[in-house]
Amino acid sequence: MHVGGAELNTLIAAAALGVPATWATRLADNPLGRRIAAHSAAYGVRPQVDWDAGARAPLYFVEHGVPPRPAEVLYDRSGTAMTLLSPDTFVWKDLVAGSAAAVSTGITCALGEGPARAVTAFFGAARDAGSLTVFDVNHRAKLWSWEQAVPVLRAVLPHVDLLLAGRDDLLRLVPGADPGADQVTLARRAIEVYGHETVVLRETSQLPGRRVATAVTAVTADAEYAGRAYEADVVDAFGAGDAALGVLLASRLAGDDPATTVDKAAWAGAFQHTLPGDVCLIRPSDLTRRGAPARRILR
Repeated sequence: MHVGGAELNTLIAAAALGVPATWATRLADNPLGRRIAAHSAAYGVRPQVDWDAGARAPLYFVEHGVPPRPAEVLYDRSGTAMTLLSPDTFVWKDLVAGSAAAVSTGITCALGEGPARAVTAFFGAARDAGSLTVFDVNHRAKLWSWEQAVPVLRAVLPHVDLLLAGRDDLLRLVPGADPGADQVTLARRAIEVYGHETVVLRETSQLPGRRVATAVTAVTADAEYAGRAYEADVVDAFGAGDAALGVLLASRLAGDDPATTVDKAAWAGAFQHTLPGDVCLIRPSDLTRRGAPARRILR
């Protein structure tokens, strides 16, 4: 059994590289909910919890697969505490005071109207406080369809400074997007429509066997920064996008230049494929080895 969750995974990756992080959430006030909060604290992320004694803990079940059989996820999230998140759950201006960045994802928006409005309220308060607002589309087809997701996400995107998305996401979320356009053109169109500062594109390519390649590109209105593609043998395919985003944020907040930031993020995504479970156990010393010849044992 593992504790997961996109926003929490992202914060854990950033915290591992020295970023002070707080996770605002609603949890069931029962042993499973308490375990989730303890997991957050154990990895250096302070849990700010609105406890709900009448709610269930969220569950999902993973059946791992290798080609040609895909890994498959079964979600069990009805009646859970986060489905009752609302714009009034937290005093957002107090929560974000002094923060450098505020992070959320489309998975929270998928849980209902209240959570989606809470994300917008969170980002509004963060912008008022001068924080960078960061959003990962992270569409999960088993939680909601694209027909359900598009109007909700389009309402959130004008509040987003840094957007993590894929080409398919942008084709659906950018009104009038050209299906023949490349991903950089689509990213720039999203910047025009929604006012993002940066769109970050992460791609994972399937290679022969259980090997993948991860690449990250950051696009602004007038520049493009493409990192190297890093290969990995897959132990567990979960959590790679969260690891990449957490490391990207940590790198940016540390003052790295954009090219270094996307390079570290791509390497972190590949690195996470080699670890079981969702938690990104990356260390600063790991990042110094990116691009170096792979070794089976360091001793």
